[in-house]
Amino acid sequence: METVNGFISTFMNTISNCSLYSREHISVHELTRKALSILNELLTESDSLQIMIVDHDLIINKARSKSAGLHGTNLIRRLKRKGLSRVDFLKGVTFSEMKQFVVDLSEIGEELKTYPHIKTGVVDVRMGKPNIDIDSDVKSLSPVISDQVDMVKEVHHDISHFKKLNLAGLEEIVINFIISFRREANILKLLSPVKSYSEYTYTHATNVAVLTMFQAEILGLRDNLLRDIGIAALLHDVGKFFISKDILEKPGALDEKEWEEIKLHTIYGAQYLTKIDGLTRLAPIVAFEHHLRYDGQGYPKLNVNNKKKQHLCSQIVAISDFFDALRSKRPYRRALEIEDVISLMEKDAETGFNPFLLDNFIGALKRALFE
Repeated sequence: METVNGFISTFMNTISNCSLYSREHISVHELTRKALSILNELLTESDSLQIMIVDHDLIINKARSKSAGLHGTNLIRRLKRKGLSRVDFLKGVTFSEMKQFVVDLSEIGEELKTYPHIKTGVVDVRMGKPNIDIDSDVKSLSPVISDQVDMVKEVHHDISHFKKLNLAGLEEIVINFIISFRREANILKLLSPVKSYSEYTYTHATNVAVLTMFQAEILGLRDNLLRDIGIAALLHDVGKFFISKDILEKPGALDEKEWEEIKLHTIYGAQYLTKIDGLTRLAPIVAFEHHLRYDGQGYPKLNVNNKKKQHLCSQIVAISDFFDALRSKRPYRRALEIEDVISLMEKDAETGFNPFLLDNFIGALKRALFE
């Protein structure tokens, strides 16, 4: 089963890289070869690798998989969006077949082709068993974004000093965001409402990441940098997981002591993220700086002799963070209308925010409102 999980993990990473870059990118070639190598190892013991979805479970060679993790969950989502609930990999799969299958799964709306050694279809469930749960509208963005909030919540549950952060899961989330906003021109349709106060942290992280990558792509950022800034935006508020829930979810206004405790989340977050191997170095920087202002004010307070400006990525995240925070309902205040949030941000140009970045962001929002 360990080898099967290795195949699923590599296969999903291949699809993710194909979605993020292009079918001809070297990483797609290398990961395709790696996935094929693991598959061929599995097929030395059997004539086929059978993957099925029954209800919400992944069934591999007729046995329920309990350890495929986030990659298994993503595989289920990916297949369902294509209207599939079964894939059989047969002996003899070639590199070109595997590569084409990856490309077809990675592209939104792409019709699946025929592959001599990869058979796809729908599980026929009989004898009173439940019907297969396949998305009726694969082009609907709402369930896709809802899925992303659930995935963000799942990854955030691992945040502690004693658990390893799921970096692969973060990358998959970011790639799904990029796919979503490239399909939908109106960025406002991709923002999730806060369903409950306890869900605010996850929903806010999702929205800030979407808004941040949207800004970054308009500015021309691509590939690894776009991915890294997306991951940094997702993790910008991780320090709040080290703050008391009583303070975070307090229904009324915070007193001075509680407010000083909240401010520490920028330091806690940066300290936590700095210790994670393999994580983009933008993450601790953004966690530390996203409540600094363009004029050097804000928090955490810097040395008066420190003339260093916020990192450009921190400036982008700060705009996303402020916008989403004010348009979301909180225990202690109502949500503001988008036009009111824009008006407040325009008044704070050159002091609170980088004026060029703010113009870029507000221009895009106004176009979305007009649509």
